[in-house]
Amino acid sequence: MAIPQETIDEILRSADIAEVARAFQLELKPAGGNTWKACCPFHHEKTPSFHIDTSKQVYHCFGCGEGGSIVTLVKKLVNTDFVGAMQWLAQRYNITIPEEPHSGESAAEAARHRHFHDEGMRLLTESAAFFQEQLRSPAGAEARQYLVDRGIDEATVQKYGLGFAPDSWEALATWANEHGFSRALLTATGLCLQSEKSQERVYDRFRNRLMFPICNELGKVVAFSGRVFGAKPAEGGKYVNSPESEFFHKGRVLYGFHIARQAFSHSKWALVCEGQLDVIACHRAGLLQAIAAQGTAFTEDHAKMLAKTQVPCVHLAFDGDPAGHKATLRTIKLLQHCGIQVLITTIPEHEDPDSIFRTGGASALQSIMSQAEPAIPFVFRIACQNHPDGTPEARSAIVSEMLDVIATLTDEVTTIGHCQWLAGQLHLPEEAIQNLLRQKRAIDTGEEQRVRRFNPRIPPPDLQLPKLASENDGVTALTETMLDLAVHFQSLAEQLAEDPELLSPLTDCPAKQALTMLLAGTADGDWEGSLAALAHSDLCNDRTVSAVLVKSRFDNLLTQPNDDAVLQQALQDCLNRLQAIKLQTASAQLAAALNQQPDDFSALAEAARLARERQQLRNARRHRPTL
Repeated sequence: MAIPQETIDEILRSADIAEVARAFQLELKPAGGNTWKACCPFHHEKTPSFHIDTSKQVYHCFGCGEGGSIVTLVKKLVNTDFVGAMQWLAQRYNITIPEEPHSGESAAEAARHRHFHDEGMRLLTESAAFFQEQLRSPAGAEARQYLVDRGIDEATVQKYGLGFAPDSWEALATWANEHGFSRALLTATGLCLQSEKSQERVYDRFRNRLMFPICNELGKVVAFSGRVFGAKPAEGGKYVNSPESEFFHKGRVLYGFHIARQAFSHSKWALVCEGQLDVIACHRAGLLQAIAAQGTAFTEDHAKMLAKTQVPCVHLAFDGDPAGHKATLRTIKLLQHCGIQVLITTIPEHEDPDSIFRTGGASALQSIMSQAEPAIPFVFRIACQNHPDGTPEARSAIVSEMLDVIATLTDEVTTIGHCQWLAGQLHLPEEAIQNLLRQKRAIDTGEEQRVRRFNPRIPPPDLQLPKLASENDGVTALTETMLDLAVHFQSLAEQLAEDPELLSPLTDCPAKQALTMLLAGTADGDWEGSLAALAHSDLCNDRTVSAVLVKSRFDNLLTQPNDDAVLQQALQDCLNRLQAIKLQTASAQLAAALNQQPDDFSALAEAARLARERQQLRNARRHRPTL
């Protein structure tokens, strides 16, 4: 999804990093000027070392080194990508991100479609409130009692927006009509169905059911799942779900994802269950990383959603029957294709997470979920159960089923290890297993390439990572100091910007790139604008750059803005150091030349001159006043 730059700019103008931090329950305390401090959300600490600067909209933790822009903060706390962070901010600040026009669609048609979509989203949100109100009404008494019997308290009802669809053919349709929603919206969102007898009439899809709102990644209601309860049978099976629509693609929505993904970064794993009540039970037990596929099997798009969060491991907790094993096997392959490690939790027969929580409480459910088996041994165990006779044909079938799963692994060292393990388990030559795997991968190459294109974690086979050159610590420290002065003192930035070649002796690094960017804008007369651009650039995600943006090492100078002599001395120290680096480089080049031509008197004279200049700089440094 491409977000127009003007929309990004509007979001960044409207968003406030302090307000966003408070939205994630960070207790901010004043730290002087435009800065605030709090205990870091990225590591455990008792003394606040997490600082934010509201004037630049940046943050940095001086404990763990995490830092970046407001967008980076949202990306990390929500566990999403850039688009997801912008959508989260847009939703919080009531900014509409325009949809891309459909092929062949005019601007007017696109505007009408966007308005229709916005109205549909509003209808879904207000319908959730309607169902919640019905649950509290006298008509919802039986549904409320059902929830009580299942141990679901009022706080849980409120948190997950549980509701009740009345036992009526047109309760929702009548309410929607009274609130100005059209029949077209009711059918487009899947809340109602068109009557076959009359084009002027629609009727409710959900009747006499406990209602679960289904939310997208941003927590917006996009669909519903209605569950039967009580003794009275209902039409349509145990669950009735919203149909596929432009608002809801069930293969791309995971129940509880908007809550769970914030827990992925802390727990380092996600938990995939089978149903909404299972997810709610896990969350109530403290397993906030639980999610579930919505009205469908786990899909490739679901795996991609998890891969985007960078969660390294997923636990699967499906039923232990043959159907559950089949679903588990398929999901393992999808997740491994995306470079995610998979573990399997076996649920006791005739149990599910909800029933375990109701009978044994949080500790029982946590205990069950902590007992996880690696995916490959699990698949081997199930394959052996399916082919138990030990014949050569049975072993061949086991190998075939195992290689289907091993072939989806993206790490070659892990793949080789599992091939060795499998060969040992079946007392087969390792080379035979490796050959069979190569044959299978040759057949599956097209699929592997498709997955490789999606997953940025998987480097292409020929990728050569560059070696990092060692840096001169003195030059690095100088670069950081100059960036510090240019960021916090406009007058110094303007002086530095006068000489385009000034930074040439500095080693290339994020701090130099940030300094170059800032001075380029300053040279064009826009120090403030270039500083804002730097704060919203990817360079801000570098730990050194974010630390400089949030807090100056020269706090004493910030309190003396009129002391030009002190500022000029700080700047002159940097310029002297730059000159010393130039002289040192020139001297080294002359020394190399003299080794080749010892009698070059002009080079000898130049070397002597450089030596005198270097001594003068050392003397100036030795006698400089103390700041």
